[in-house]
Amino acid sequence: MPGSKTKPSVLHVITAVARGGAENHLFDLVQGQVDAGWNVAVAFLKSDGDRYWQQPFEKLGVKTKDLCLSRYGQVSPMFRLRRFIDHESPSLVHAHLPPAELYTRVALMGRPDVPLVISKHNDKAFMSLPFATVVERWCASRASRVIAISGAVSRYFAERWSKPLSDRLVTIHYGLDPAPYGPQSEEAAGRLREEWGVAPDDFLVGTVARLTAQKALDVMLRGFAGAVAREPASFAKLVIVGRGELERKLKTLCSELGLSDRVLFAGFRTDIPAVMRSFDLFALTSDFEGFGLVLLEAQAAERPVLATAVSAIPEVVSDGVTGVLVPRQDHQAFADALLRFCDPKMRQKFGSAGAQRVRDSFPPSAMIRRTLDVYSTLNKSSGQAANGSAETV
Repeated sequence: MPGSKTKPSVLHVITAVARGGAENHLFDLVQGQVDAGWNVAVAFLKSDGDRYWQQPFEKLGVKTKDLCLSRYGQVSPMFRLRRFIDHESPSLVHAHLPPAELYTRVALMGRPDVPLVISKHNDKAFMSLPFATVVERWCASRASRVIAISGAVSRYFAERWSKPLSDRLVTIHYGLDPAPYGPQSEEAAGRLREEWGVAPDDFLVGTVARLTAQKALDVMLRGFAGAVAREPASFAKLVIVGRGELERKLKTLCSELGLSDRVLFAGFRTDIPAVMRSFDLFALTSDFEGFGLVLLEAQAAERPVLATAVSAIPEVVSDGVTGVLVPRQDHQAFADALLRFCDPKMRQKFGSAGAQRVRDSFPPSAMIRRTLDVYSTLNKSSGQAANGSAETV
């Protein structure tokens, strides 16, 4: 592989280092790669806003590079990335999320000696611009391998790409260490319930999600209102942990539905193990999910899941075993399922099964090992062979 050193090296390029599914996954992956003896660096495009993971990366001994992107279309971040690649001479570059894919693809022009791996974290369009599909395929045509984080994501791109390009797809699920989500978080969870005004025996429904259109939280609110109308004494509160551009609209909807005293917007939090264990049921009403790492977090905390049967969610939540899956945009089905979970024995049964599923099916060691196996297949000739043109895909 190019850039041979005492240790193999990888440069990860990602759009931002804020807290989010792809970013959380990258930290786990980087930590595993460092433990496996790799030299790792991380470059990120967006320099403004939340840099949640930058300091934890650096505590691992990982060099980080701010590419200082303030708006898409800027050329200077591409030149900064190219200089960083030249300086670090990584064995390979691994890009995450479409903006990072595009900037990395351009920065690697004229460098066929550096293999590229791309991770696809969502089953959604590359960008909302003309010729987006052409750009998407052009980026992927440079990659030796394209890692899809779920079977749903892999199928989405396989259906859009020609066979030579789709043959580069490999599915590697996220992994999660369940240890932080164990009973040791119960005391902190109890304090949270007390802070939120929820008694120990009350039924608390909760979610952790960005307040964006993708999460369809209006469906959750309407479904919760329907369940409360039918069994008002059965439900204490719905707690929504997260922030986003729809917060004001969602609060207005709560008022319109008469839920202002039953729905709590708890904002952004980092104590997710305690948050998950404070819930009696975890809910997610997304219209699509590349994977849904929060579903693993909820199950690791022994919490049953009520979610929509979209994208990768059925790969993560076993319907009728660790949770209940309902159609997307169906608040009535959501309400019906909520009422089923009023039974504490059902919640305990599903929660125990969920924790076992995380231990058995989603160990982080498997995700790290399989990613390193992908890396090990790359060499100079495979990097050159992957450097195709958009016309071949």
